[in-house]
Amino acid sequence: MPEALIWGASGGMGAALVSLLKREDWRVFAAARDETRIPADADLLCSFEAASAYSFKDAAMRVAMESNGVDLVVYAAGGLAASPIADMSADAWTQTLDSNLTGALRAAQVSVPLMREGGHLMFIGAYIDHLILPKFAAYAAAKAGLEPLIGILAKEHRKHKFTVVHPGAVDTPFWNNAPFSLPKNAKTPDIVARAILDRYHNGETGKLDL
Repeated sequence: MPEALIWGASGGMGAALVSLLKREDWRVFAAARDETRIPADADLLCSFEAASAYSFKDAAMRVAMESNGVDLVVYAAGGLAASPIADMSADAWTQTLDSNLTGALRAAQVSVPLMREGGHLMFIGAYIDHLILPKFAAYAAAKAGLEPLIGILAKEHRKHKFTVVHPGAVDTPFWNNAPFSLPKNAKTPDIVARAILDRYHNGETGKLDL
């Protein structure tokens, strides 16, 4: 039975992935800030905080005790603190980079040792040119930093596969903090989840533009 580890399993895309993978007979280890919001059919529930390196290590240790070798890791955690640059606090800047970029680094660091050779790590990125908007400075910087981070990880870990997913607008609670309305052409989390699983099955790497 294939195994997956989903970081950010309580959010729209992360929860959709957990549910889809379970329907497809995967064993799913699910980690989120709030365990109570993770779909109940996940095989193992863990908590983590993007700002806490220890919490990633603790969750990974729990997975290691249950796993026979992880095939798929997805970092679907993230968040937005919308603010003009002139008014942005250091805490808001740090929090946004932690959830979208530093958390991705920490997830990769603890996930790679759990994986089978040839395992696939995927990270939710963004179309950077779509983010050059007022109040999006921290979020745009974090997502822009994700691209070279994953590219370098792929060169350092050539026995594994890496993908950055560019989903476009997705109908998730993310938009509750955005300074404008959800676009009319926004995808559902289920569509993104299916595209991620299809990418795993076809074995392609690099960018996944949806």
